[in-house]
Amino acid sequence: MKKAIIYLFSFILSFSASGKTLEDIISEFSKTPHAENVNLRKFLFSSLTIVNWGSKDFNKKINSMSVLDLESCSRDTKLQFAEQIENLEIEGYEVLMKVKDDDDNVLIMSKSKKGKVKELIIITVNDPTIIRLKGNFKLSDLADIKKEYGGTKRN
Repeated sequence: MKKAIIYLFSFILSFSASGKTLEDIISEFSKTPHAENVNLRKFLFSSLTIVNWGSKDFNKKINSMSVLDLESCSRDTKLQFAEQIENLEIEGYEVLMKVKDDDDNVLIMSKSKKGKVKELIIITVNDPTIIRLKGNFKLSDLADIKKEYGGTKRN
């Protein structure tokens, strides 16, 4: 009987410790007090310069942009965010770069289809933010992002 209880407890713990998807995290944290969640659609990019790394004009390639900013949230919320990002389920995404040192904790991922990057995700943990760009990018368009974040430091 004790073994059955221990197995059941272990089974339940394994589900609670498993990672959440990006959608789960965005949905959960967008509802927290003081969280800022902004969604911009394509028509706004024609008149605004939102993203411009180097000489690349990304505005024409962006279909939508979502930003979840938790900077004004409580310390506990920020710690929960960091923990969930650490255990993020990234199935379907390719990690382009991960920078983790004393000053930065940045994760950049993409989702591609037919040789084009359809979705670009930039997650910063120290300044808790998720930026999601949807559009049609070439991998060469993203080269300046690597320069922006200073290479590929990994821990």
